[in-house]
Amino acid sequence: MIIYLIVLIIVLILIAVGVMFYLRNQKRTAVEKIEQRKEEIKALPFQDELVKVKNLQLKGEAKAKFEDWKYTWQKLLKEDIEASEIHINEADEALDRFKFRESSERIEESHSVLDSVESKYHQLAGQIDDYVNRAKQDRIKYEECRTIYREAKRDVLANRHQYGEAARPLEENIEHFLPALQEYEQFTGEGNYESAHYKINEVHDQMTRLKSDMDEIPLLIRDVQKELPGQFQEIRYGCRDLKVEGYNLDHVKVDSNLQTLKGKLNLVEPLIARLQLDSAEEIIAEITDTLDEMLELVEIEVLAKNNVEKSKELITDELFYAKDMNYTLRTEIEYVKENYYINEEDIQKVRQYDNEIQSLISVYDEILNEMAKSAVRYSEVEDNLTYIKDHVGVINNNQEKIQHHLTSLRDYEREAQSSTLKIQSRKEEIFRKLMASNLSSIPERFIIMKNEIDIETREAHALFNKRPMYVEHVRDKVRKVMAMMNTFEQEVLTMLDDAELAEALIQYGNRYRKDYPDLNKELNEAERLFSNNRYKRAVEIAEAAIERVSPGAASQIEKRMNQMN
Repeated sequence: MIIYLIVLIIVLILIAVGVMFYLRNQKRTAVEKIEQRKEEIKALPFQDELVKVKNLQLKGEAKAKFEDWKYTWQKLLKEDIEASEIHINEADEALDRFKFRESSERIEESHSVLDSVESKYHQLAGQIDDYVNRAKQDRIKYEECRTIYREAKRDVLANRHQYGEAARPLEENIEHFLPALQEYEQFTGEGNYESAHYKINEVHDQMTRLKSDMDEIPLLIRDVQKELPGQFQEIRYGCRDLKVEGYNLDHVKVDSNLQTLKGKLNLVEPLIARLQLDSAEEIIAEITDTLDEMLELVEIEVLAKNNVEKSKELITDELFYAKDMNYTLRTEIEYVKENYYINEEDIQKVRQYDNEIQSLISVYDEILNEMAKSAVRYSEVEDNLTYIKDHVGVINNNQEKIQHHLTSLRDYEREAQSSTLKIQSRKEEIFRKLMASNLSSIPERFIIMKNEIDIETREAHALFNKRPMYVEHVRDKVRKVMAMMNTFEQEVLTMLDDAELAEALIQYGNRYRKDYPDLNKELNEAERLFSNNRYKRAVEIAEAAIERVSPGAASQIEKRMNQMN
């Protein structure tokens, strides 16, 4: 037994040793990988990046940067790579001692160091690329500046007449750029690319602005010498012609405004000669805005005249229509008020409209007279005519409403009389139905309702005979009688229907009286209610009694009665 136990322990020890060696071999792979990565980072092509700087003038500032980048990289290779190698060796030794956790920690530390080296490599390479590319872009800008310099000198020389007095200041400005370009060449020749960058950017901005100003100066001079003076003349002669045609343009102040604008325009050429183009453009913009405002005022007058000519005939027709209608209304009121009551407010309105129409006609005639004998400010005339047109439109609309009301009075009377006759006919017909029914007696309330309708109808007839007739009172009275008649008719027909249904239900239930004593008792009660004119309650009791002995029969009887009616 002891022998088996010893063998088992030995086997377990051997298995444990095998597992330990297997794990060490697995970890050894991680060490080999970090070793391989270290060699890859050592082989990064930093020298190729530095070669880009050598293509520049490797002097002064450029050389200092070159040496700094080179020293930084060598320091990284010496210190950080050596630190990484130490961590790798410690990891390998830890594996030999089967200290796997310690080995993993050293591998992670080595990775961290290599990550830092790789990041710094990309950072340095980016700085080199930026420096070299910026130098190339600065050289492109320098060539553009040289081109602008040559073309600007040629343009001023060849087209001196286009620049006027600004030609000499332009030439001086152009020549001022030559030392700055030479200074850029000196900086680059000495390897001072940072200083060269700031210098060429400053010069490039200035020369680009110069080129833009040179393109703009001939346009400004043309505006000052031709375009704006031409517009001044067009406005002066155009307004003079319009005044001859009868326009009043005093509010435009043509002469004084043009004189002021000429004074402003005389300030522009000296500003262009001193290359103060922003100030010159501001003055030209002010002149242009003032001209636009003047033209807008003139255009308003021209459009106003067209509108006045179009609206005169229409306003004349509207005024005469209002006057004729007012006369008709006053005549018709005098005739109608003998037979019909007319609201005093409407009579006063018609008189007021007559005064307003006369006033509007006077104002309109005065406007036409002014237009015929003097220069006219048509915008004011248009405003006045618009007021007249709107006011007479309101008057005509209100007068038409009054006229419609007057013509409707007879129609209202005929309608009310017709309704009264219809009410009388319907009342008699309903009462005949009531008398012809099988009721034991006519309920007293229907007799009262009929008498009330008769009284109200007589009162309505009395209103018809009264002169002047107050039509609204008549219509209200007829509407009241009509409502009473509708109520009377509805209640009578409902009662007759209930009576017929109660009678039919009782007749149907008679067949069950001998067999169902309770039903007999309830039908007797229904007959008593029927005799007392309580037909609806008789229907309810008879229906309930029949439903207990013959379910569905009551609803069938009611359905049949509805179809017959």
